[in-house]
Amino acid sequence: RELLTDLGVTFIKLAQVWASRPDILPEEYAQEFEKLLQNVRPFPKEDAMRVLRRSKKDGKSALDIVDDPSVFEKPVASASVGQVYRATVKGKTVAVKVQRPDVREQATLDLYLMRNAAKLGEMMPIGPLAEQCKQMNEMFDTTAPTFLMEMDYEAEAANQRRFAETVAGCDLIKDTIIVPEVLFCTREVLIQEWLDGTKLTEPEFDQDQAKNVVTLLLNSYMVQFLETGFLHGDPHPGNFIMTPSGKLGILDYGLMTTISREKRLTFIEFLMHLQAKDYDLCLQDLITLEFFPPALRDDQTAINYMLPALKQTLATLYEEGGDLQSKKEEFMRMHEEFQAASKVEAVQESLQDFTEKYVGSFKLPGYFTLILRAFATLEGLGLKTDKDFAIVKECFPYIARRLLTDDSERMRNALKTYLYKGQSRVSPARIDEIAKGFGKFTNLMTGNPADASKAGRPAGESQSLVKAETVSPGTLATSWPLFSLLAGSPDPPVQIDKSVQDIASVIFSPEGNFLQEMLIEEGVAAVDALSRVAVTQLLNGLGPLSLPITWPMQMFLGARKSGGDLLSDEDHEALTIIQRIVDLVHGRGTPPVADLADGTRTKEALNLDLNLLSVAQELASLRPLAEGLMPCISPGAAAFARRFAARMARRIIQRVADDLQQITFGPLFARPS
Repeated sequence: RELLTDLGVTFIKLAQVWASRPDILPEEYAQEFEKLLQNVRPFPKEDAMRVLRRSKKDGKSALDIVDDPSVFEKPVASASVGQVYRATVKGKTVAVKVQRPDVREQATLDLYLMRNAAKLGEMMPIGPLAEQCKQMNEMFDTTAPTFLMEMDYEAEAANQRRFAETVAGCDLIKDTIIVPEVLFCTREVLIQEWLDGTKLTEPEFDQDQAKNVVTLLLNSYMVQFLETGFLHGDPHPGNFIMTPSGKLGILDYGLMTTISREKRLTFIEFLMHLQAKDYDLCLQDLITLEFFPPALRDDQTAINYMLPALKQTLATLYEEGGDLQSKKEEFMRMHEEFQAASKVEAVQESLQDFTEKYVGSFKLPGYFTLILRAFATLEGLGLKTDKDFAIVKECFPYIARRLLTDDSERMRNALKTYLYKGQSRVSPARIDEIAKGFGKFTNLMTGNPADASKAGRPAGESQSLVKAETVSPGTLATSWPLFSLLAGSPDPPVQIDKSVQDIASVIFSPEGNFLQEMLIEEGVAAVDALSRVAVTQLLNGLGPLSLPITWPMQMFLGARKSGGDLLSDEDHEALTIIQRIVDLVHGRGTPPVADLADGTRTKEALNLDLNLLSVAQELASLRPLAEGLMPCISPGAAAFARRFAARMARRIIQRVADDLQQITFGPLFARPS
């Protein structure tokens, strides 16, 4: 640690990145490097005073605007680029960041020497070493400008103000993140609002809340990354403060990156495909994101060669949690199995052709370096709280909400791909996954304190929990007596959290959207199936008296369509899906019906109770919830009803046409072969 401190800012920055990854270095090194997050050796008071005096704006130096210059006797924190003092300006408590003398010159010299060393390495006659040195120089070309920009406090202040505006304009994080106000800045001095609270690196930080803090951090960064497109690029623990209100204060805006809308949409698609284990689509996403060369898209031979390896790599890295050491051991095991199976010789020629064709084409895109740094650091924080932390799974709640609330064409297609899995019916398992993800993210980021706490949000010191909104049965039961008859005894009050309100607003949107269309389609199928259940149960109740009805049905529609089995496989699936939706709304958490390998689900697996009254009572039990959601439902209820009626009419006509076709070509009137 002391040696790296002597080497200066560039090497301290590297140590700070390593300190956030408990799976890279031995514990003794990690503990020492953690001290460099905010306890770097301070520079003398005299140097700080010189910087303060020469840093002027509007004719006043930074020293002139501070109420009491004696505060500069000792810093409260010392970091790689500068150190921080606690002061007051016109009675307001502020943080004064003073840059280390000659830090830009030192960093520039470090980068120059390292780049020239890499240039020499490129001339080495050892091929792999020369290629690594070439890639290192490309990395320097990409990262050096942002690294030097971090040492310009005027650029940092501009980033900070822009980030504050971005947060204020985003409903998903405006009540979660606090950005300190900038009061004064020059290239070497930055004066900003002081945030009260506890840094994640301080001994006073409550380690029992560490896991919840990481969850909040990761979801906040997902919003920055994929919603706003303006990402804080330096998320080490020393840059975060948990405030007494439970909000998250973010410091140090020297490293920021902007992600284009096109890239954000593609990353959402990639993460969704990764969660769904659609690795062929993951490959196409990685080509679009510039990780792989564009020529690969049309090279089916290369794709066939790459896809198995990509599948194994992504599955090992992201399907399960764990640190880099455990993943390295898994890769070694797979390599040994590959060699033991004598497959190396079989692919050697293909590998040589592939390497010659695409040599140097696979590289980390320049725009991704800060994104990688940010999420690698966040993953490191997660691994400190849970050795099985899996970052892709933790990112999915944001993806779930985005898929359900963004009705753009690409998000529609992504949601359809995820829910239908290439089949004609929605997958109940996927409904379960996406509903849970949506609920967790929504309640965590925008729910009231009680719901947010249940979703894993850390509680503030002065935070009092507000109960979720409760609704008692009332006007809906009076207006719709059938509900009271079916539901039986009066319902207890129902708690309605923020996620339920939000999803109701989406489903009953007056403008319509893909989610609404999908649910209308499934609802119509369920109503149609329920009507056939009613006929089935009526015929079963008639016993022998049903023969005048069932005998013609057997003649015209075939034995399978007799009274005991009017339901098709599609009807069974429709009832399963509607039952699953009811379970999810009630929050029962019952396990979803398993999807079979071929995408179908047997009647035995569905395990349905086809009692009409039972199913109707299940639906009627949603009455209090629907009543409480009236403010969300009312604006689009009429439009929803019109769309549902139109789709129902089409369904009935199609069903009649199918039955007529069955009569025409059924067993009695079958055409001779």
